Amino acid sequence: MKKGKPIKKPMSNVFKLVPKWGQVSVATLLISSMCPIDVLGATNISELFPNVSMIAQQQTVFTGTVKDANGNLLQGVTISVKGQTKALTSTDANGRFVAEVPSNATLVFKLVGFEFLEVPLSENEKDITVTLNEDLAGIDEVVVVGFGTQKKESNVGSQATIKREELKVPVANLTTAIAGRLAGVVATQRSGGPGSGGANLFVRGVSTFASSPQSPLLIVDGVPDRDINNIDPEDIESFTILKDATATAVYGTRGANGVIIINTRKGKAGKPTISAELQQGITGFTYLPEFVDGPTFMELFNEGLTMRGKQPFYTPERIELHRTGADPDLYPNVNWYDVLFKNNATNNRANVNITGGADIAQYYLSLGYYNETGQFKTEDIDTYNSALKEDRFNFTSNLTVNVTPNTKIDFGINGFLKNYNEPARGRDYIFALATQTSPHVIPVQYSDGSWPFVKGATENPYKALTQSGINNRYDNVVRSNLRLTQQLGFLTEGLSANGLFAFDATVQSVLSRVRNLPSYFAEGRDDEGNLILNLTDAGSPDLNFGLGRSSSRRLYAEASLNYNRAFGDHEVGGLLLFNQTDFSDAASNVGSYQAAIPYRNRNLVGRATYAYNRKYLFESNFSYSGSDNFTPNNRFGLFSSVGLGWVISNEAFFEPLKDHIDHLKLRYSYGSSGNSNTGNRFLYLTRFGQSGGSYNFGIPGSQRGFTGYVESLMRGDVTWETSYRHNIGFEINLFNSELQFIAELFKEDREGILMQGLDIPYVSGYNSGNVPYKNIGETANKGIDLTLEYNKQMTNGFFMARGTMNYNSNRAVKDNLPPWAFPYLNREGHRISQRFGYIDQGLFKTDEEIANSASQAGDVRVGDIRYKDLNGDGIINSNDQTAIGYGSTPLLTYGITLGGGFKGFDMSLFFQGAGMVDLNYASGFAVTPFSQGATYGNMYTNLLDRWDPNNPDKETLYPRLSTNETVTTNYYGSTYWLHRSDFLRLKQAEFGYNFTERSWLDRIGVSKFRIYVNGTNLFTVSKWDFWDPEMGDGRGTAYPITRVYNMGIRLNFK
Repeated sequence: MKKGKPIKKPMSNVFKLVPKWGQVSVATLLISSMCPIDVLGATNISELFPNVSMIAQQQTVFTGTVKDANGNLLQGVTISVKGQTKALTSTDANGRFVAEVPSNATLVFKLVGFEFLEVPLSENEKDITVTLNEDLAGIDEVVVVGFGTQKKESNVGSQATIKREELKVPVANLTTAIAGRLAGVVATQRSGGPGSGGANLFVRGVSTFASSPQSPLLIVDGVPDRDINNIDPEDIESFTILKDATATAVYGTRGANGVIIINTRKGKAGKPTISAELQQGITGFTYLPEFVDGPTFMELFNEGLTMRGKQPFYTPERIELHRTGADPDLYPNVNWYDVLFKNNATNNRANVNITGGADIAQYYLSLGYYNETGQFKTEDIDTYNSALKEDRFNFTSNLTVNVTPNTKIDFGINGFLKNYNEPARGRDYIFALATQTSPHVIPVQYSDGSWPFVKGATENPYKALTQSGINNRYDNVVRSNLRLTQQLGFLTEGLSANGLFAFDATVQSVLSRVRNLPSYFAEGRDDEGNLILNLTDAGSPDLNFGLGRSSSRRLYAEASLNYNRAFGDHEVGGLLLFNQTDFSDAASNVGSYQAAIPYRNRNLVGRATYAYNRKYLFESNFSYSGSDNFTPNNRFGLFSSVGLGWVISNEAFFEPLKDHIDHLKLRYSYGSSGNSNTGNRFLYLTRFGQSGGSYNFGIPGSQRGFTGYVESLMRGDVTWETSYRHNIGFEINLFNSELQFIAELFKEDREGILMQGLDIPYVSGYNSGNVPYKNIGETANKGIDLTLEYNKQMTNGFFMARGTMNYNSNRAVKDNLPPWAFPYLNREGHRISQRFGYIDQGLFKTDEEIANSASQAGDVRVGDIRYKDLNGDGIINSNDQTAIGYGSTPLLTYGITLGGGFKGFDMSLFFQGAGMVDLNYASGFAVTPFSQGATYGNMYTNLLDRWDPNNPDKETLYPRLSTNETVTTNYYGSTYWLHRSDFLRLKQAEFGYNFTERSWLDRIGVSKFRIYVNGTNLFTVSKWDFWDPEMGDGRGTAYPITRVYNMGIRLNFK
C-alpha cells in the first residue's frame, strides 16, 4: 500500500469542495468557532477578525514599568490591547512587562483596587512608565449595609463610619477608641488599665429597660456576636454603625439596639508590600482620689463625736504619736495608695503586615502584639509574679482567590492569644481594700517581717497585693471564614449567589495559686522593745492550686442570592438570604443545664431597592426570625422596614445651584426590629428547682414544715419585644464637597418589652423570683444626630475639622409595676433607669427651722440636710422620694476633631465631650464618714470640705459630721449627693512627620517612613475632679482610666 504524503495546506482542499459563494461563510464559521465573537455585531473586518488584523500589522516589542502614585512597583497588573478581551501579559515582581503588539495599539492596564488606564503607544517610546491611581472614588461611593454594600448616593439608611487611622490609639480595647467620634454612639468607660473590659456602647442612647439587652449587635466579617475589643486596629478595613430601621431590620431579632459592622482588611493586588509599626507608651492614672492621713482621720472622727454631743475618742497625745511617726509599728500613718501604686506603667504595641497578589489572588497577612502593665507595686517572690499585666498576640490572614472570572473564594482566619496576670485578690478589689483600711490602725508590715491584721476588719491591702498569690488567665480565640461568590450572569445579568461558613472557637483557662499568710496584731512592746504580737489569722504559707477551663464554639452558615442591575434610568437591587447561628457555651459561668443547651438563631432575610434616574430612592427590608424562648406558635416573628430618598441635587431645577451645592438629599425610614433575650431561656416552660421549697401544713401552733421541689419560674405565654423606629435624614455637601453636613432626627417606640409581671399580688402564691414573664413594658426614645465636616486639600498640605453630636431623651412609658402611693413616685413618664431620692433644701440653719420642718429620723441639728416633705404629712420617709438627676449615662455626647498637615508634618486633636450627666456620690467606705467606726474604713480628703459652725453659711460638700454612733438622715440618696459630671476631654493628640526624601529612603529599601508622638486622655475639664468623671457613680474604687504618652514609628518597605 502506498504511503500517503501529508497535506501541506489542508484547509485549501476544504475550500475546493465548497462553491466560491460559500467559501467566505465556511471560513467565517471555522474562525468564529475558535474565537467566539459577535459576528452579527461586527462593523468592520478588524472587529470580526482582530487576531488576523494584528498579524497583518507590523508587531513591535514594548517594555515598561507599572507603579502606583507613591512610586511603589505593582505586580500582577493585567495588560491587554484595547478592544480585546484576552490579556496579553501581566507585570512581574519588579513591576516590569514585555508585550509584542502593533505600534499604533492602545494598551489597557487593570489591577484590582486601582483605576484602569489606557495608554496609546508610539514608535518613539518603546520603554514606558505607567502610573496607576487608587480607586478612591469607588471606595468612597460605597457604604457598608447589612449583608453587603450599597452605593452611597442611593442609600436611604442611617450609617456612620470611622477610618482605621482614627482607631489606632494606644489602648487595649477598641471600644474605648470610638467614644465621641461617631454621631449617634454613646460610649462610657468605667475603668482602665490591664484587664479592663472596654467601654459600654449604646447606639442613640439607652432605649429599653435593663431586663433586655441594651448594647448593639457586633458583627465581624459578616459573623454576628464576635467580640471587637481584642481586634488590632491595624487589621480593620471598615468600621460602620447602623442606626435606623432600614439599616438594621435585616437583622430582625438582633438589630433593635443598632449594629456595629467591622470588616477586616483584604489583600491588595500588586507587588508585596510590607508595613511595620512600633509604639512605646508610658501610662498613668488620669485621676486618683486622695486619702486623709492618720492624724487627720483621728481628728475628724473626734469631730464627728463632738458634733453630736459626745466625748472625743482619741487624745491629742495619741494623735501626736501618729503624726510624729515615733513608732510606726504601734502608731502607723499609712497612705495606702502611695504604698500600692507606682507613678507610671508602660504599654507597647507592634504590628507587621504584608499584602500583595495579582488579579487571580490577593492576600493580607498580619501579626500584632500588645502589652500593658499596671501600676501596682510588686515584690520579688521566687514562686510567682503578682504583677498586673496583659499580653496579647493578634494574627490575621485573608486570602481572595478569583478561581474564574465569575467565581471568587474568600478565606480568612484570625484570632488572638491573650495572657492576663493579676494578684489573686483581683484587680479592683485592691482598690476596695484601700478604702476599707484605716490609715492609723496597722502598718504596711511590722518591722520584724510579720504581717498585720485586725480581727473584724479586712485584709491588709499590701499583703493582698503582693503575698496572696496570682491568677493567670489564658484566652485563645480562633475565627475562620470561608465565603464563595458565584456570578450568575449566564442566567440574568446582575445575579449572583453567595455562601458563607464560619467557625469560631474560644478556649480559656484560669490558673490560680492562692494563699493567706499568718497575720498578727501588735498590742505593744515588751521590756526589751520587742513587739508583743497576737495571732489574729492562722493562715498558711502554702499556695493552694486551682485550675478552671472553659470553652465555647460558634457555627455560622449563610446562603444568599443577590441582584443588582441598571436598566437605563432604573437601578434595581434585591437580596434573599438565609442564615443560622449555633452557639455552644461551656464557659465557667454556665451553672445550669438550661444555660448549657446550645443556642440557635435562624433568619430569612430579604431586601429590595430601586432608584430612578439617581433621584428617587426606595428600599424595603424584612427579616423572619425564630427564637426558642417562645412557644411554637409564637416562635417566629416578621420584622420589616421601608425607606424613601430624594436626591434633590440631581433634579433639573437644581442645576443653577450646583456650583455651590454639590449634593442635597432627604431620606426617611420606618421599620421594626425585635428582641427575644432576657437572660432567661424557654420562657414558655415552667422551671422547677430541686431545693429551696419550704411548705408548712397545719394550724398555727401545730404546723409541720416540709421541703421539696419549688417552682423557680412560672411559664409565660410571651412573644416578641418589638421596636418601631422613625428616622429623617438631611445631607448636604458644599463647595466641591469640602463641607459636608448630615442631620438626623430619630424616634423609637418599644412595645411588649419582656419583663416579669411584678403587679401580680404575692397572696397568689407567686413571689418576685418566680412570677412569669409578660410582654408588658413600653419605652420611648427620641433625639438628634449631627455631623459637620470640612476637608481642604492644598498644594503642600491639608486641613480638616469634624464635629459630631448626639442628643437623646428616653422615658419609661409603661413598666406595669404595682400602683404607687403618690403620683410622683411613679416610674412611668421618667427616664429609663431614673434615679429616685429625696430633694434637699440645703442645710438647717437654726433650731427654729428644725422645729418648724417635717420630722426627720435620728439626731437632727443645725448643719444637717433638710429634705422636702413632698406629701405634706410632716414626716420624711420613703413616700417623699421622687425623680432626681439626669443619670450616669450622658444624654448629650459630642466630639471635635481638628487636623492639618504641611509638607511632611501633620497634627491632629480630638476632643470628647459629655453633657447632661451626673454621678451619685454613693455611700460606703471612704465616702460615708466613719460608717463602721474608728478602726474600719478610710476617708477621702473630700471630707475636709465639711460644714463648720464657725462659718455656717459656706457651701460645703459634707454636712455636719457624725459617726456610726449617731443615727442621722444625712446620707440618704438625695439631690445633695448628686454632682454634675459633664466633661470635655482632650481624648487624643498626635504630631508626626513623614519623611519624603526619596533618595535615602530608596537606599534603605523603604517607601514610606513616619515618626510620631501622641497621647490619650491628656487633660479633662469638669466640675467634678475628684475621680475621673467618666467613671460615673460609686466611690471611685475601680482601677482608674489611664493617660498615655506614646511614641511610634511606621515603615512601609518596598
